[in-house]
Amino acid sequence: VSYIVRSLDHIVKTRFDRSLGLADTNTLILDPAAGTATFLYFVIQQIRETLMAMGQAGGWNDYVETHLLPRVFGFELLMAPYAVAHMKLGILLQETGYDFTGGQRLGIYLTNSLEEAITRAETLGFARFITDEANAAAEVKRDKPIMVVLGNPPYSVSSANKGPYIERLMERYKEAVKSEQAIIALSDDYIKFIRFAHDRIERTGYGVIGMITNHSYLSGLIHRGMRKELVKSFDEIY
Repeated sequence: VSYIVRSLDHIVKTRFDRSLGLADTNTLILDPAAGTATFLYFVIQQIRETLMAMGQAGGWNDYVETHLLPRVFGFELLMAPYAVAHMKLGILLQETGYDFTGGQRLGIYLTNSLEEAITRAETLGFARFITDEANAAAEVKRDKPIMVVLGNPPYSVSSANKGPYIERLMERYKEAVKSEQAIIALSDDYIKFIRFAHDRIERTGYGVIGMITNHSYLSGLIHRGMRKELVKSFDEIY
């Protein structure tokens, strides 16, 4: 995780001419399968190290409130890791000297990245909480100019994520092999998360993806359409 985060920081600096890397205040970051927020933990650490090296430790509290919380996001489907993510990042920020005030919160939302970003109607109780999370996540999915997508998505060839949103996105990866029968490998969850990230960066118009993935798509015959689309969209692939 540390290697991927540091690599992304380097790429943002050298390929996008943003000298602060992940600490650049216009660089929006998303982990669409946040889990317990290990990636975002390292992202915050990397950002703090950058500012410390510049002698800006004294401005950390203002930076977190104004320039970090509004641009670092995570999506998680399961309640337990979602809760741990909030606790872990909250403790990290507290240890760096930051105190949450008023209505501030971390941008970690309880939602399914692979479902359509739809604003749902008002409801009550716990359902209201779920709705509020979905509404907030929808804005990130749909409108925010996300530049960095990173994380460790799940791997499952028997994916339960078969909604119309992700299936529509997956059509581009399947187009080259649609006449073949054994294309189940293209339905693996990790490929769907790559496709989500691919689409998110395309809609921003620029950016970088850094993920822990299975390796089958690098040389698999059935993945040739996926490789074609990735090469078409991205200038460099590491």
